[in-house]
Amino acid sequence: MVALKPYHLLCDDRPTFDAALESYCPEWVWQLAHDRGLAIILHLVRKDAIADPGNQEALSRLCRQYPNARVVLAHAARSFHAPNARKGLGALRGLENLYFDTAVVCEQEPLLQILDQFGPRKLLWGSDFAVSQMRGRCVTLGEGFAWLTPESLDWEKLSPPAEGLLVGLEALRALLTAAETFGLNDADLRDVFCDNALRLFGMLEEPGTLTAQTYRHARERMPGGTGLLSKRPEMLAPEQWPAYFREARGCEVFDLDGRHYYDFASNGISACLLGYRDPDVTAAVGRRLRLGSASTLNPPEEIELADRLCEIHPWAEQVRFARTGGETAAVAIRIARATTDRSVVAVCGYHGWHDWYLAANLGEDDSLRGHLLPGLDPLGVPRELRGTTLTFTHGKLEELEAIVESHGDRLAAVIMEPCRYTDPEPGFLQGVLDAAHGCGALVIFDEITIGWRLVHGGAHLRFGANPDMAIFSKALGNGHPIGAVLGTRAAMEGCHDSFISSTQWTESIGPTAALAAILKMERTRVTEHVAHIGSRVQDIWRAMGEKHGLPVDADEGFPCLPHLKFLHEQSEALRTLYTQWMLDRGFLAVVGFSPTLAHTDATVDLFAEAVDEVFAQIAEAVATDRIEQSLRGPVAHSGFRRLT
Repeated sequence: MVALKPYHLLCDDRPTFDAALESYCPEWVWQLAHDRGLAIILHLVRKDAIADPGNQEALSRLCRQYPNARVVLAHAARSFHAPNARKGLGALRGLENLYFDTAVVCEQEPLLQILDQFGPRKLLWGSDFAVSQMRGRCVTLGEGFAWLTPESLDWEKLSPPAEGLLVGLEALRALLTAAETFGLNDADLRDVFCDNALRLFGMLEEPGTLTAQTYRHARERMPGGTGLLSKRPEMLAPEQWPAYFREARGCEVFDLDGRHYYDFASNGISACLLGYRDPDVTAAVGRRLRLGSASTLNPPEEIELADRLCEIHPWAEQVRFARTGGETAAVAIRIARATTDRSVVAVCGYHGWHDWYLAANLGEDDSLRGHLLPGLDPLGVPRELRGTTLTFTHGKLEELEAIVESHGDRLAAVIMEPCRYTDPEPGFLQGVLDAAHGCGALVIFDEITIGWRLVHGGAHLRFGANPDMAIFSKALGNGHPIGAVLGTRAAMEGCHDSFISSTQWTESIGPTAALAAILKMERTRVTEHVAHIGSRVQDIWRAMGEKHGLPVDADEGFPCLPHLKFLHEQSEALRTLYTQWMLDRGFLAVVGFSPTLAHTDATVDLFAEAVDEVFAQIAEAVATDRIEQSLRGPVAHSGFRRLT
């Protein structure tokens, strides 16, 4: 026996079509399926089917209570009335033991909703023999649905006369149309028509190591293994962290082996403030893709975006665009140097990988190269740039004043994050502006990480300090490549004469995504939401640390970018253990968290349960002096130092 198929006609409720789910699928069925690893094939009833709140609540509760029971919702969760799928499916996100079959669903909309909310690995083709041999189809009609069959419709009276296809062929056409609309590839179709069912019933042998194997191959093919240092598994939990994702939506991530995780880590290195594959941003990008995303001509969206950014930042008058954070910073520095006709730059914070920035780490001579900012090796940066980028510490105005004193006549710009973890000391930002302007230099605020997250727009708006330029990326496009340099007309003057140009800066996806993201960030008041979610996470870290006698510090950082510290001499090993054991529970979790709009109180509740268990394990490992023995791989590597 591999599955159970309860049916509403066998329950005692009358009428059975209005029965509660537990009436025709009682809890002993769920327990049996859970104990024996069986599937339950469910035919939902009630008028609204999957959109019925009672059905949603029961499914969510029972699927979580009995995770070894695999549930197949027949007929695409009985979405014969297609709008029910749109209304109801989202309530079941995150239930990893939930599947859907396509049996005799003759419209593509419910199937598209399943693909959109759950992905192609959760959809199974179903024939529903012998209904599939009937002629006709089921269609949405008003607030319900109707079967168009020879018994219900006189084909000869149609104009022109028509004869219905077999229901099975109509359902197949709907599925193939949905697959084409969604963009499924051959591998996805094999999953839907074959492999998903084999996986469901344990008939497909998969080693579960594809993610790890892919990373091992990447390390041979790609120097460094990944394009971003922060995404290397060695930085998080060596030999354990999943390097690659197959699907990502909301705050959920699926690796190449199909494992599901809630992301309580960086959520795209803080780029996806609205959550992965936000529906509104995705819809805008999809429209632009279908209309064409690049051309010999320029995209009008960039002008609309420039106007919108200047509305949000009234001090700014002009804008130039790039596509990544690092190059956006490089563009701003080039403009500042061109405007002032000077070369020296003072930095405070992290501003990317380009030569102009890493020149700060060259040291006074080769023996000191790399000492100032450990982890940011300037190998490959010309020695001739030594002395062109100077550093000062955030909050220490006297250090900047010393730079101005010795290099003021050569200083082109000061670039810094207005804040990162805490508010700047009163008067500090204005002091920076005064010191720079006093020697004819420009001030650039780097809002690439903190922008849009703490304040709608740049964080500097909160402090009433207007720079000459500000740079944005990351959350600006909610994961789509876009970067912006905003500036006063005077500060941007050098842009007219310096050659700053790139083909990919003229595609239209980046600005389209940014326009949709800005609109949604404003409409949803995302800054308030992520502050709430981040505050809850800080409270959980503190409460669980106290509960289990584990010394932690969860007070560092704004709630919109909370950070956890283990107050122990083996803190690096403890943070690796934390990540290791959270992975076991289905969470991507590290000591820094970037909340998103997609994180809900319900997902935070699940996170709290996992942290409770993991902190208990860590506390036991500390008490028994078994920290290193508990690790299943090396300790995570340290990152690079920031001047904040």
